[in-house]
Amino acid sequence: MKRVVSAAIIAASLGLSACVPLVLVGGVAVGAWVGADPRPTAMIKTDTELGANLSAKIIDEWKDRAHVSVNTFGGAVLLTGEVPDEAAKAKAEQIARSFPQTKRVFNELFVGPVSTTTERLNDTQLTTRVKSAIFTSSGDPSNIHIQVITDRTVVYLLGMSTPALADKSAALAASVSGVSRVVKLIQPLAPMQ
Repeated sequence: MKRVVSAAIIAASLGLSACVPLVLVGGVAVGAWVGADPRPTAMIKTDTELGANLSAKIIDEWKDRAHVSVNTFGGAVLLTGEVPDEAAKAKAEQIARSFPQTKRVFNELFVGPVSTTTERLNDTQLTTRVKSAIFTSSGDPSNIHIQVITDRTVVYLLGMSTPALADKSAALAASVSGVSRVVKLIQPLAPMQ
């Protein structure tokens, strides 16, 4: 079953284009893109496999006692969601760092009860509204390569963009009603000449 899910994830990721909707894999949010994905196909495949394998390992570790979303970009891993205690938060980060493809880990896990379906649906709606605000205000979406992840009303921007567009995207995300905070995890992209 894992191979079928991994193959489906890889096949879907190879066809990424201008707007990719939120994808749920085994209950784990993969994210919503704004702009095109600048990564080479091999990097997309590596990131997708890393996210799927890490998600599977975390699900096996905590089953229903945690809700952890794993998002990856260029070897950077973003962990969001809820875990039962500080030991679980540290263990999730340790698991993420144990994969050789992992270059950096952003551990944004919250210690507390697992979020409700209603809270997750609200986060999904916020993601859509933030993505729409960024995309419609970007002017030239070819320089924006951002994954929008929302967890507990906090918006995480993960990907690659010019510093000016990253700042503008963060400001637009912060202006969306219901967003409590914005965290930029954007790698700089040199401006096009």
